[in-house]
Amino acid sequence: MASPQHDTLGIRLAEILLQLNQGDAVCRDDLAERFGVSERTIYRDLNRLGDTVERLPDGRYQLAADKQGKFQPKDLELFARITGVNQLFPNSGHRFLRTLLDPLEPSPFLVKAHHHENIQPWDRQFQQLDRAIRKRQRCQLQYGEKLRTLEPYRLVNSKGIWYLAATERGQLKAFSLGRIGLLNITDEIFTPQAQIHRQIEDDDDIWFSTTKTQVRLSVAPTIAYYFLRRAVLPGQQIVQHGEDGGLIVSSSISHANQILPIIRYWIPHVQVLKPEWLQSQLHAELQNYIRPASQPHTGS
Repeated sequence: MASPQHDTLGIRLAEILLQLNQGDAVCRDDLAERFGVSERTIYRDLNRLGDTVERLPDGRYQLAADKQGKFQPKDLELFARITGVNQLFPNSGHRFLRTLLDPLEPSPFLVKAHHHENIQPWDRQFQQLDRAIRKRQRCQLQYGEKLRTLEPYRLVNSKGIWYLAATERGQLKAFSLGRIGLLNITDEIFTPQAQIHRQIEDDDDIWFSTTKTQVRLSVAPTIAYYFLRRAVLPGQQIVQHGEDGGLIVSSSISHANQILPIIRYWIPHVQVLKPEWLQSQLHAELQNYIRPASQPHTGS
């Protein structure tokens, strides 16, 4: 079984691509044993590579004929940016990539990333939506109990979950792939809007909205480090460094549920300074939680 140092999606996919680019055909079982993951995980990995790979009659996979011998370090850098793992490593150029992917040297790196949902049950829908986005075709789908007509823009993975970013009557929304049913790709063509693409790329997650609420929090010195090393909040900005080591931070949100779970996680070390309605909502939720079981909870 492979060393757990290989247990990272970005490095695993890059190593598979490197092996395929050398002209090798790969077997799912062999890859599963090499990386110490399940055969189903390797199946999903190969699906992520889309038409870059093709399946042979004997069940092995090889690089598609029109891609063979064409992958260069710059292609792997582009792949890293698309999959969101480019900022995990130093910006050291091609030399670092070649060192990272050298099959003869044990890797000194280990990345423990988000757990990703299993999209295998929705593989066909994923491919249908991919084609609809590329061909700019409207689609109809059942979402919950409602039939919707959408203009699909992007397939977005946020925190390990796949969403369809699409407009409905001009408004950008996100739809979880796991809740989509009765998908129908129509022959109607739409014209994508550049500002919609920018909004999808600029927003931190899938709470799309053109109207943002500014939130300001006080962060205690004991946990300030966690807010300094990376953005914990959506659109996080450090507003002020306190003399005691505490912080005042701001966040830009589209919906209260975008930030309330994060605040609850850090209680009692964070405090909502504004807006007042957010602090009131948090206070009411906490009161409902600590109310004795004999007393009924009020609706929210």
